[in-house]
Amino acid sequence: MNYIKPYLIFNCIVWMPWGLICIIDTSQINDIIGVSSMHATGNTDLRVMYGGFQFAVGLMAAHALYERKRFIHFVYALAFLGSCMALSRGYGLITDSSSTFYTWGVLSFEAFAGITGILWLRFLSRQE
Repeated sequence: MNYIKPYLIFNCIVWMPWGLICIIDTSQINDIIGVSSMHATGNTDLRVMYGGFQFAVGLMAAHALYERKRFIHFVYALAFLGSCMALSRGYGLITDSSSTFYTWGVLSFEAFAGITGILWLRFLSRQE
């Protein structure tokens, strides 16, 4: 249980800043990833799907820092989100031939998020 606080702090540090950057300045998404919009509605969607989503995951981690009983909810969400994102990105890596440093790095992080979420859930279920 000594690892919960560092794990949550790590997740806050990873998810929240990138989420805020994507909400505030969608051009960063284009500069770093190569995704852009041709219409104002598309920019709004980028803010939501990149920024809002990732900022929300970071906020969930921050909430669990202050209310430890929320930790299980955070890792439950992370298990599903990380796993589904990693599987989707892996599929895209194969079908789109998008083998870049960015793709491999993010795929590794998403797999880490999903796997650690699952491992935390297994660990916590044994504590009950």
